[in-house]
Amino acid sequence: MRYAQIAASAALVLSLCAASAFAQNAAESENGPKWVPMYEGVDIAAYEVADPLMKVIAARIDLTVPGVEFKTTAPHENFKKEERETNRRTTAEFLKDRGLSVAINGNFYGPFNATTIKTEGDANLTGLGVSDGFVESDPRDTYPSFVVKNDGSVDIKQYSVGDDLSDIAQAVSGNKIVVQDGAIPEFTDVKVHPRTAVGFSQDKRYVYFMTIDGRQAGFSVGATYAQVGTQLKYLGAYQGLNLDGGGSTTFVVRDSEGEPVVLNSPCNSTEDHLRHNANGIGVKANGAPKETPAGFRFSK
Repeated sequence: MRYAQIAASAALVLSLCAASAFAQNAAESENGPKWVPMYEGVDIAAYEVADPLMKVIAARIDLTVPGVEFKTTAPHENFKKEERETNRRTTAEFLKDRGLSVAINGNFYGPFNATTIKTEGDANLTGLGVSDGFVESDPRDTYPSFVVKNDGSVDIKQYSVGDDLSDIAQAVSGNKIVVQDGAIPEFTDVKVHPRTAVGFSQDKRYVYFMTIDGRQAGFSVGATYAQVGTQLKYLGAYQGLNLDGGGSTTFVVRDSEGEPVVLNSPCNSTEDHLRHNANGIGVKANGAPKETPAGFRFSK
C-alpha cells in the first residue's frame, strides 16, 4: 500500500476540496504519517493512500499532556431517554459549543431521514452515550463503545444493559471493532463508504481520531472496515472502533479565533451546510494553533 504525505510548509495546508492538496512527498512512509503539532498535546496528519484512493485526516492526542480533556455532546435540555437524548448539531457547532480544539462525529442515531440530517432537533443515540458522567443512552448489543473513564484512561469494549457505568466520564459507540489487540478482524462486509474512527495505542498514551473521505470519484473512494483498521494501525492504534460514517463523517479543528474549520471533505455537504448529527467526541487542549488550518468554515 502506497502512502503520500501532505507537504508541510510555513502553514499546515489541509484544504481537501481538491486532490492537488495532497502533493506527494518524494519519500513514502510505511512507518506512520508525518505528524504536525497543532495544539499542546494534539498533532494532526493528512495523507493519501493511492490504492485504493483515499484521503485520510487524523489527530494524535497525547493523554500525558496537561490540559487535554475529552468531551461529548451534552444531553438535550429537556432530556428524556429514547425520545430526546441530544439535540442534533453539526460537528462544527459541537466543537464551538463545547470550546474544543478537535472534534469528530460520534454515534449512529435516529431519527435519520432527509429532513433530520439538515436540521436541528431531537435525536436518540444508537448504543452507549455518556457526557460528563451522564448516561444519555444505554448500551446496545453489537455496538461497542469508546470510553474515557473518570481517571482519564481510555478503553474500547462492549457494554451491556445493567453494567456499572459509574466510572465513565465520556462515551461514544460504533458498530465494529476494527483493530483488536493489534490485529484486524476478518470482515465479510466489504462495502466502501466514508468512515470515522477512534482508537488508542497499546500503552494507552495516544488516542487517535480519523476520518476517511469517500463517495467522491477521483478524490477519495472511501474504505471497507478492514481498510479502516489498516489505517488506524498505520497511525499507531492497538485498539480501534468504527463510528458513524457516510455523510456524517466530519473532522473539525479550532482556529486562532476559536472558530471551527472543517479539514476533511464531507461527501454530501456544501460550503454552507454540514450534516446535523446526534453527537460527537472532541478534545480540549491548551494553546492557539501552532499552524494555520486552511479548510472550510461552515456556519451551519
